Amino acid sequence: MGDAQLSLESPRPLDDSLELAEWLRHERGLQGHVRLTQAAPAVGELGAGPDLLTVALGSGGIGTVLAGSLATWLQSRRTPTKVRITLTRADRTLEIETGDANEAETLIARFLSDGNGA
Repeated sequence: MGDAQLSLESPRPLDDSLELAEWLRHERGLQGHVRLTQAAPAVGELGAGPDLLTVALGSGGIGTVLAGSLATWLQSRRTPTKVRITLTRADRTLEIETGDANEAETLIARFLSDGNGA
């Protein structure tokens, strides 16, 4: 099915990226499927923080687990976090930007199940 790439837009993008990565890595159905992708440092910088979270979707309902886990993480936030999510499949891409947990879960689940009979 491909990978889902998640990038966060928030006042604390590095902290939030690390927190979300840790959250997803502890999710039973996502263990071993989550990795951080780091951007190359800009000229004059010593290093860079994580740029994207990448989740290998594969089969077995991982997309559904990802949608639900992301929604729960958004609901658990003390302060609203706007999230930009890009999901890729072999034939198409979905990009959404939201801080609404229910909206994120609905759109992701619909996209991942659309056309594959799930």
